[in-house]
Amino acid sequence: MASFTDLMPGLAALRRYRFRSDFSHDLFAGLSVAAVALPVSIAYAELAGLSPAVGLYASIGPCWFVRSSERRRS
Repeated sequence: MASFTDLMPGLAALRRYRFRSDFSHDLFAGLSVAAVALPVSIAYAELAGLSPAVGLYASIGPCWFVRSSERRRS
């Protein structure tokens, strides 16, 4: 029978996560990606002749889908 960490390999990494030293770097990385991804998605929506809001939904939608499907899987 597989152990719980075999089924969810990310748990081992979470146990080793050093919040005080790693969180600021992770936050900066997330904000950097958002600062690039959001304007790009708005620009692609406008190039396609769609509303800029469609570009925002297109960039935020996958994040919402992944989070909602995680709850269904557990």
